[in-house]
Amino acid sequence: MTIRECSGAMSKVLAGEGMQVTGVSDPVAVVKKLADSEKRFDVVITDLRMPMFSGRGVLALASALPELPVIIITAFGGPDVEAQALRLGAFAFLEKPVAAAQLIEVVKRALLRSPNLGRIS
Repeated sequence: MTIRECSGAMSKVLAGEGMQVTGVSDPVAVVKKLADSEKRFDVVITDLRMPMFSGRGVLALASALPELPVIIITAFGGPDVEAQALRLGAFAFLEKPVAAAQLIEVVKRALLRSPNLGRIS
């Protein structure tokens, strides 16, 4: 499954739960959306490995936004990678394949911590 297909599947699952989802697969667009002071997101979900930009980079950008939970997903995990992501500030670390119920549960927990409500990126 490509990044775009994975993003689309996750967006569909979360939208089915009544969540507003903004899917972005272009790293430049991610940077612009996170930097846009008018758009506030409740949760960021990012893949660990992406072309031109990594989930660690997204995590670093999001760390500049107070209390923004970042969920990292990957097919290239393991205990050491998970520990590093959590140390860097990730809210959660999920290994692919991610079940719909697991994704929904983690996002709902992240929303409880988010200062803004209404949009998921």
